[in-house]
Amino acid sequence: MLSRLLTMLYILFCLEAGVCLFVLPWVGLWSSNFFVDHYPWVSTLSKNYFVRGAVSGVGLADIWLALYEI
Repeated sequence: MLSRLLTMLYILFCLEAGVCLFVLPWVGLWSSNFFVDHYPWVSTLSKNYFVRGAVSGVGLADIWLALYEI
């Protein structure tokens, strides 16, 4: 019973993290927050489409992992 509960929590975590990582690079919060305003090199990275695509790719991999566990 505990194993099944932990598996369900793992699937939920992977799915939620994957959706956040997939969507977050493309919303306004990604390029306007404390770290972007305070560190100029973070601003350069956050506006780079290759970095955004890589983060979204990690999100898709995380979603795939959650679906694979089901």
